[in-house]
Amino acid sequence: MSEDKLARTLSYLDIETRRNHNVLPRPFFIEITGTPSAGKTTTIVELDKFFRRMGFRVLCPQEGAQVVRHIERTTPLYNLTTGLYALNILIDLSQTHYYDFVIFDRCLFDAYCWMLYWEERKKLNKDELVLIQAFFLSRFWINTIDVAYFMVCDPEKAMEREQRIALTQKLGSYTNPETLKTLTLRYKRGFEALRPNFPQLKLFDTTNKTEKGMVEEIAFHILDALEKK
Repeated sequence: MSEDKLARTLSYLDIETRRNHNVLPRPFFIEITGTPSAGKTTTIVELDKFFRRMGFRVLCPQEGAQVVRHIERTTPLYNLTTGLYALNILIDLSQTHYYDFVIFDRCLFDAYCWMLYWEERKKLNKDELVLIQAFFLSRFWINTIDVAYFMVCDPEKAMEREQRIALTQKLGSYTNPETLKTLTLRYKRGFEALRPNFPQLKLFDTTNKTEKGMVEEIAFHILDALEKK
């Protein structure tokens, strides 16, 4: 791992004016989104560990799915609520410099993609889809996300990973072959639609990657984006 790039950035941040919000930049925001069992959690845990050990202040907000337990996952309201939860944190922290890195486990681009899913399930009409997606892509906050990774994986490989240490073979509402296939197509479709206007997006297929290789590749990409910024 290139510790030189981290050292240069840290030396820039570690100055007397560190608490002066008029001088220092906001946190560097990262969104990790994509299909279940594609490696999102592993990536977030390792990035958090790496950056903190290098001396940076890092926050990984709790994922909306761990907070929103009172709304069933059978309605668009669920993903609207988790998206708004992440948005509130993003807006709040973008006005501070409490952290150097903020790594979201699903944020605004994730909410955009879930609306595609609900439209296909006939639970949103076209006008509702356009309205909600436009809201999450508002200029007031969307470009605050500096890099975003759409992590996908072959559904069969994802199920193999899902069941590796599972205490039950009962399938989840999202972690089943049919839904995983649908979600993979939706994230790819969402990426293709968004990429022309949002160069900070990267599609990342983890099917044939090791955990270490996956994390290292994303970490190097983040360092490059940070140095350019």
